[in-house]
Amino acid sequence: MIADTSLPAEVVEQAAPILAQGGLALCQGPGVPSGPRCLVLFDGKLSPAHADCLRREPPALLLAQRGSEGRPSAWEVRLLGDLLRGAPLLPADGVRHRLQTVADIAATGEAAGKAVTQAGGSRAAASLVGDVMHELAANAMLDAPVDAQGQHRYAHRRTEVREVAPEDACELSFVVHDGRMWLEVMDRFGGLRPGPFARTLEGWGGRVQVDASGGGAGLGLRRILEHSDVVAVRVAAGRESRVLCVVDLGEARRRATQPKSLLFCLQ
Repeated sequence: MIADTSLPAEVVEQAAPILAQGGLALCQGPGVPSGPRCLVLFDGKLSPAHADCLRREPPALLLAQRGSEGRPSAWEVRLLGDLLRGAPLLPADGVRHRLQTVADIAATGEAAGKAVTQAGGSRAAASLVGDVMHELAANAMLDAPVDAQGQHRYAHRRTEVREVAPEDACELSFVVHDGRMWLEVMDRFGGLRPGPFARTLEGWGGRVQVDASGGGAGLGLRRILEHSDVVAVRVAAGRESRVLCVVDLGEARRRATQPKSLLFCLQ
């Protein structure tokens, strides 16, 4: 793992022990093994400049520094380690839902909202979780499926589809853990790439530009990033895509301006 070389040396030194707790070795300079991943430690304020980080080969991992000491949080470091090792991303006891119909998305959204309120979260937090869950589920169920020729089955007629074929169903899991809602969606196609995230970041801070021909996915990703504290993606090309979002159940105001980590791992 290579740290972004624009960082002051003291920042790298402070972060290294925390990263090591997550099983991550951090180094700078020459002598790094071939095929390293670039870790960008930053203040968590996403900007259009970060779009280029996602276009690297492999995509850079954007890890926020939080709190008064400006270090990565221990729970995010553990998540990053699990992401790179291929370990489960969701904490234990997650509730799994198979989604095949639009009605399934709505029902699962209600269940997630209920879990938020039972955990003491506000209505505002439940609303944010509902938005993220809907976008994750709709993208996985309607945008991910492709046929044998690689052509999208449903993305071009998103508004008309009420049910997908059984083999195209996706799985969404969620659990409340340490005051945060963890949401993970999985599809069996493995076609997700960092490009849409990069395009979303290009317009970060400005007006949302939605390409209607693409099913409004740009707006969906914008909502996911604005509402979440962490978005972690692991893609096994052609086999599986997993997207995990972590939404804090605390104060929901000005969520879009809070520090965020964006971790995209393409295997």
